[in-house]
Amino acid sequence: MNGNFRYLLIFGAVFLFISTSCDYFTESAEETYTLNGVITKSGVDDSVMVYLKLVSKNGNVTDIALFSATAIFSGGGTPYSVKKIKEGEYKLYAFIDINNNAAGDETSVPDTGDYVTSTYVNIDDYKTLDIRDNAWSVY
Repeated sequence: MNGNFRYLLIFGAVFLFISTSCDYFTESAEETYTLNGVITKSGVDDSVMVYLKLVSKNGNVTDIALFSATAIFSGGGTPYSVKKIKEGEYKLYAFIDINNNAAGDETSVPDTGDYVTSTYVNIDDYKTLDIRDNAWSVY
């Protein structure tokens, strides 16, 4: 094998590795934030699941979540935490799965009888947003 070709081949492989690695490290270094809070709703049984999802600011409740979390009711309420949120404007949808039949992932959507709420949220730092009894309506 020609010596110059071998060096060119090695240089090309090293360049490819470094260029793809730089993209990986740049993306993972992007700062993310957390949205925390407490959810309350009187009359909800213990161990009922709550789903929270952030969608685009013009999105709707049936959109797949960009960021999501779940929490489990106990004693009329539950803390929640949506983590690793990129900076931006979102619409937060939350629903209490009264009949326990949601998919259990970021595609979960409410159905008849579930409690739902939504609000706009601007994520530019760590945020706290409590969702109280009066925020919910029946879907």
